[in-house]
Amino acid sequence: MSESTLYPILRRLEMGGKVESYTTQYNNQLRKYFHLTEEGRQYLKNFDKDRAQLLKILDYIAEEDEK
Repeated sequence: MSESTLYPILRRLEMGGKVESYTTQYNNQLRKYFHLTEEGRQYLKNFDKDRAQLLKILDYIAEEDEK
């Protein structure tokens, strides 16, 4: 994934309260670090549940196509 794809996604997640960031200097360069917020953790759990349900539906459809 390129930086031009990743950083806009991280900015949207940050604006939505799903991640927080901080900047620190490392080897004379500024580095930006991101971490999940509690809201982000909950969102990820819900997303994972939705993804699991979707995969079950797709598996069911694939099985029906094989019949």
